[in-house]
Amino acid sequence: MRYRVDMSHPAVKAVLDAGGAIAPKIKAMIRILEETVPVQRIWLDTAEGRETPRTGFSGTLPEDVKGVAEVLFRDLVDRQSLSPDLAREQILRTEPFHNYPELIASLTADAEPWGI
Repeated sequence: MRYRVDMSHPAVKAVLDAGGAIAPKIKAMIRILEETVPVQRIWLDTAEGRETPRTGFSGTLPEDVKGVAEVLFRDLVDRQSLSPDLAREQILRTEPFHNYPELIASLTADAEPWGI
């Protein structure tokens, strides 16, 4: 079994598209992350009843989720020239942001991204 980063995810694709000459380095970094995620340790920790791995921003403050969403939103509006409405629609179709419809609805084109 192998775990992979979804290279078509809008956030990953945005970085690769904007990476230009360093895109191969970004892809190499992602591959290293894929190969070094401690999958066995995660399975053991879960099986032993320790803390279940958190995913989908669970346990994350809403302002932190919004910061990540704003970066993606700005890329879709500024670099990919989507309208704010289309950008919000695309983000809502993207995991894990589909779990935060009110937060995504609050994204505006005139707001500065919070950053990550």
